[in-house]
Amino acid sequence: MELVFAGFGGQGVLTSGIIVAEMALEEGKNVTWMPSYGPAMRGGKAYSVVKFSDEIIGGPGIEETDILVAMNKQSVGFKQYLKENGMLIVNSDAIDETTDLSGNFRVFKVPCLTCAQEVNNLKAANIVSLGAMIKACDLFDVDKAREVLKAVFVKKGKEKYVEANDAAFMAGYTYI
Repeated sequence: MELVFAGFGGQGVLTSGIIVAEMALEEGKNVTWMPSYGPAMRGGKAYSVVKFSDEIIGGPGIEETDILVAMNKQSVGFKQYLKENGMLIVNSDAIDETTDLSGNFRVFKVPCLTCAQEVNNLKAANIVSLGAMIKACDLFDVDKAREVLKAVFVKKGKEKYVEANDAAFMAGYTYI
């Protein structure tokens, strides 16, 4: 399984990748996580690639993506790597109707920022997208995914965000 989380620096796409990598590790998978960001981290192009499998993983780079989470218009360009019948999840709050979302893959439009605002967690649009992705793709058990989400933020010393991030995750999960 190959996933790409893409957006601007500061949108949490590297963190999203870490969280999904931890979810896959929890299930005993072999995992790679590769971050990429420009010299201007906040506002510059950023993405992370997560691969997980029961088999050995050849390399961490983008090859054939199963799931793309695009947090802004520019990130939709990564759709060129999507496999046939893959999945594109877009933050519809940052991607207008003129953006070409065509291709031989499924598209889910999720208003990530709106959902984050509804649970009073403005910085958690990326967490909303994770909840939506988990539901749309049925990748992980929702309860286990929530436990891993909590553990990641506790490990980072950000316990105060656990409840708010859980609410954002569930906002995305229930949106689908």
